[in-house]
Order: sequence, then C-alpha cells, then structure tokens
Amino acid sequence: MSVDKTSGINHNLIGRILTNQNLVKSEDAKKTSSGVSSDAKTLAGGDKVEISSEARELHKTLSGLKAAIKQIPDTREEKVNQAKARIEDGTYDRASVIKEVAKSLNGSGLI
Repeated sequence: MSVDKTSGINHNLIGRILTNQNLVKSEDAKKTSSGVSSDAKTLAGGDKVEISSEARELHKTLSGLKAAIKQIPDTREEKVNQAKARIEDGTYDRASVIKEVAKSLNGSGLI
C-alpha cells in the first residue's frame, strides 16, 4: 500500500472545501441524535458538513481568548524596572548571587 498516491483526489474540490466555496445551507438542518441542533451545509457534489452548537461556542471562546492574549504586552515593564534597579544598586554583584545564578544555568542545560 502506498500512502503518497494522489490518484482519485479531486484537487479542485479540495480547494473549494478549504476556501468554503460552494457551500449552501441545507434545508434539512436537523437536531443531531444528542438533541443538539447543528447547521448543515452541503457541497455541490453532495458532501455534507455539520458544525454543532458546542463547536461554534468553543470557536467563539477561543477567538475571545486569542484577542485577550493579543492585548497582553510582550514585556512586563514592572519586572524589567525591578531588575534594572537591582543591577544598578549592586544586588547581583555579590558572590552568593553569582554562584546561585551559575548553578541555575548549569542545571538548566543552556550551557
């Protein structure tokens, strides 16, 4: 059996599926066996796509989370300012701090 054969695949149909072209809402969008209503869309060739209300709700939640994440700044200025102040006042120049940082770097696998 060969996995890489593409004979029999209609690449135009795949392109239409990927770009959601030629989808029409089916008149017989019904409740699924679980009782959850879902929209049914049918391709011109007769294939059918159903998206449940749970999937729609998950998509909405995920979209909201992505938008919230985009609002978070890449750097936390208060942490950067604290580190700068510690460097300036010599906190990190003590031998005990240098030894602890060296141990941490060695254990991290970075060096």
